[in-house]
Amino acid sequence: MRNNDPRSRCIAILPDALMNGHLLAKGDPRRGLLERTFAILDRAGFGVVQLPPDELPIERGRASLDFALDQIADYLKHGYRFLRVELHAPDKPPVWQPYLDQEIRRRAIAGIENFHLQLDEAGLRALEDRTSAIRRSATASPASDLELGRRHPSALCRQGPDD
Repeated sequence: MRNNDPRSRCIAILPDALMNGHLLAKGDPRRGLLERTFAILDRAGFGVVQLPPDELPIERGRASLDFALDQIADYLKHGYRFLRVELHAPDKPPVWQPYLDQEIRRRAIAGIENFHLQLDEAGLRALEDRTSAIRRSATASPASDLELGRRHPSALCRQGPDD
């Protein structure tokens, strides 16, 4: 039996500000850039996991972070690839960032690639290059794996129609 799962098995971990960019005023130049960011992720076949708002106190965000980490750990065990897209200024991380980092270490979660997105044309090109590289890194599985219905973890990102 072959694995006919249509999902991409590539997931972007996104900040709340990116997920809710559509709430910005129509004239805000960041709105179009955030919408284009989603289009890039969509073309690359990425699903999403949303992080809480940067300013949310850990007392209120802990359950959301724990739930996201539980999902991420489970998906990683099944060969999914993760790209964490960050928007914050390097000197002003989310208030819950120390907790997230601590939990990632404590749970020994490995395999999350970080990408700091600059909201400009160069930043969008860099994101497109990175997501394309992740897609291209997915190589065909050996014939024996295909015959047995298994897929090699490196071949888990969906290839788009233009590949």
